Amino acid sequence: MLKKTTISKVVKYKSNKAKDDFAKELRNRVANYFKEENKSPYANTSVVVKGILGFLSWFLVYGLIISDTLSFNFWLLALGFMTLGFVNIFLAFNIMHDACHGAYSKNKKVNYILGFTMNFIGGNSYLFTKMHNAHHAFVNIAGIDVTLETHGMFRFTPHESWTPMHRWQHLYTPVLYALAMIHWILVKDFKWMFGELNIGNKKNIKHEKKEYLILVISKLFYITVTLVLPLLFLSAPWLWVVLAWINLHILPSLCFALLFQVTHIYNGTHYPLPDENGNIENNYFIHVLETTTDFSRENKFTVWLTGGINVHIVHHLFPKINHAHYIPLTRIIKKTAEDFGIQYHEEKNFWRALKLHMQMLRQLSNKDAVVPQYGTSSAMA
Repeated sequence: MLKKTTISKVVKYKSNKAKDDFAKELRNRVANYFKEENKSPYANTSVVVKGILGFLSWFLVYGLIISDTLSFNFWLLALGFMTLGFVNIFLAFNIMHDACHGAYSKNKKVNYILGFTMNFIGGNSYLFTKMHNAHHAFVNIAGIDVTLETHGMFRFTPHESWTPMHRWQHLYTPVLYALAMIHWILVKDFKWMFGELNIGNKKNIKHEKKEYLILVISKLFYITVTLVLPLLFLSAPWLWVVLAWINLHILPSLCFALLFQVTHIYNGTHYPLPDENGNIENNYFIHVLETTTDFSRENKFTVWLTGGINVHIVHHLFPKINHAHYIPLTRIIKKTAEDFGIQYHEEKNFWRALKLHMQMLRQLSNKDAVVPQYGTSSAMA
């Protein structure tokens, strides 16, 4: 009942002068950074080179697989497919994600084309952009943050209906995370394209005919390249190939899901709900800081590898800025938050963030779990 009520409202962020002063000061400091450093907010040379290396790695690994070199041993074949899966998420993190936000290039056509990296690895850039933007707009708000919508499989928010199976979600969730990529490729995109009218707070969405065509063609392309062609040309038994194809998605899917999930669903986050007028008692900047956490923010390799997914606060506050700038900008965010007495959430490393994620899953497995809607920062006046 609560969820349906939330969806029906036009949700707005409610602010005051103190909160707006923080947002204004933070924007000014970020703008000054680019002015003083004489830098573009888009991808720099190192990010472009990284993307090229990512695609070269993909074709190298795929070439090794399709050359039949690994077919004499199942475990080598499975390892080859799994490596291809990790290259897939590397491309998603480092090219697709920024491109779909318009943060890779100032040229919209370049962003549009690079967004098709998502289709190349089995997803759909059009749907990803719509759903991901809905997540950005309404982080951790039940009923309109699409990442909380699991059709009852998980309970990611205390405002989701509880079922007896949720008692064990902290045990079965990692297993289902590992299957999420296969579900995304074969089911999720079709469901959202053909079976859903609402995405986030937008109602009765109409898709252009070309998007249906692109969806079907790109799915057929991915299945053909990664499964059909290996079945046709490899000397390995067909069962080996099918199992290796499944293995392409398992561990990469687990890593992909966890890296995103630990930044919003963790012990210490908040789950605000709109009041009767649809208001959230925060401006968007404070809302993000109360529902999002960073980890390993100064670890250059982690940021390089994940495309800055680990420094997630800056991404939500400034989604049109490329991840090449996330480390220095996160320092600015942290310092500005401290200057205004606002809590900035961060964990030292992924394992600490993962621990807090599992703690929240465990907490929400209880029927009567209560998580505060707002943190101390929401009381700024």
